[in-house]
Parts: sequence; C-alpha cells; structure tokens
Amino acid sequence: MSSSPNEEKPEFVFTVKAQDGAGHSVGITRDGIVYTWGKSNAMGQLGRGVGKSKTPLPAEFSHDGLVHAIRAFAGGGSDAGHTAVLDSSGNLWLAGCDRWQQLGLGSPSGGAGGYTWVGGKIQQTTFQRNDFVTDLLRKYDTTARIRDVALGGDHSIVLSSNKRDVITFGKGGDGQLGLSQKAFLSAPAKSAELSSSRAEVAAVCAINYCSLTLNNNGDVLKHIGKCRSQAQSFADALSVCRDRSRRAGLIRRESQMK
Repeated sequence: MSSSPNEEKPEFVFTVKAQDGAGHSVGITRDGIVYTWGKSNAMGQLGRGVGKSKTPLPAEFSHDGLVHAIRAFAGGGSDAGHTAVLDSSGNLWLAGCDRWQQLGLGSPSGGAGGYTWVGGKIQQTTFQRNDFVTDLLRKYDTTARIRDVALGGDHSIVLSSNKRDVITFGKGGDGQLGLSQKAFLSAPAKSAELSSSRAEVAAVCAINYCSLTLNNNGDVLKHIGKCRSQAQSFADALSVCRDRSRRAGLIRRESQMK
C-alpha cells in the first residue's frame, strides 16, 4: 500500500518519535490504526516490511484480527531501531531490531544463552505480540496490566499497573537493565533496581543506555546505566519523556501540583 500525492494524509490523535538516533515516528489515528515513517527502515522498525520509509503508511501486525492501538513507543540508536505498540486489550507488540533481545520475544527461562529469535531473524519487520512480558508481570501480580513502556538505544522497559514491578530486557552492559552483575544482555526479567516496594513508580523513561523511573510528580526516583544528566541532550530527552507521561495521564500535570 502506498500514498499518492493527492491522497489525504491520516489524522493522528497520538504521535511519538525516537529520540536516540533512529529518528522514526509512529502515529495512531482515532480508529486505533498505526502508521509509521522515518529516515530508515533498515531494521524493520517501521513494522511494515521493507521499502519506503518517509511516507506515513499503515503498520502490519502478525495477527488476523483487528489491533486497536492506544499508545506507541519508539527507540533505538542510529544503526538500529525498535518500536512498541500497546493495544486496547493490554497486548504489547514490538517490531524492529532484536539483535540485543530488545524485543523480548524469547522466553525468560532461556536467559541470554537460550534466547530464540522468531524465525531465526535478529529483526522483525511486522509487529509481533509479546506474551512473555505480560505473563511475567502476572507472575508477580495476577491482576497486572502494562502501565507504561520505554525504549532506549538497545533495551526496553515495561512498568506494571501495580506501580511497583518493572520488567527490562535487551542490552545491559552499562547496567541499564538493573539486573545482577550488569548482564550484557537479557530476555525479559524483573529489574531489582528499578522495581520499588516503597515509592510508587508512575512512569518509566529510557534514554540511550540509561533507564529511569518517575514518581507521580514526574521527579526521578531511580536512574541506572550510562546516564549523563548534565548533558543538554539528556535533559531534552527527559523532558520529552515527562511530557509524554503527562499526556498519557501517568504523572501529574504542572497545574495539578500547585
């Protein structure tokens, strides 16, 4: 499917753009249809096969039925890229680079050595549903759903609706996964460092090789990994994450804090 010059462009109620170099974008229409576009589709991060990347075109899902998207997330460095979509049924879908297991499509029981790439490929050009993450969240809380997602340079973070449990997966050599011994890479696992038994975690952020949790006011609760909090680019990316979290109703708006 392609767009002609005279074809009416879709109207989006939600858009997001990768901040760490991949530079691709995702838009969701009022009907929950996902469109993707960007400067590159080399790793399948647009979730619609390979080919034209700059024109907004519908994404493709490995599912026969209708996927009604409500939120989307984009990440990845300049040589990679991955994308996530959360649908109205609470399912998490991912596409793009899986070289470092950042799509989390392998069983957590397999660990780093037993990870199995879908179809033997280190990239997925259509969105794949990730049941491992939702099953893992419910292992710790049987009523849990996904509250928030964040995608970094080569890793992913998922926050439970209980505002305590945080699941991480992907590349972790800089400690950004919050797992024991700074695992170089990992399938989905509960992050001991990012999860919290005291303060509520309202939202999560991922900036390149850094992971952060935010409280209800948007203040940083925890930051781990390679975080350069003094750099302007880091501050800008954190501001984007806070704005995204406010628009999603995850943290308080500034007017609510007065």
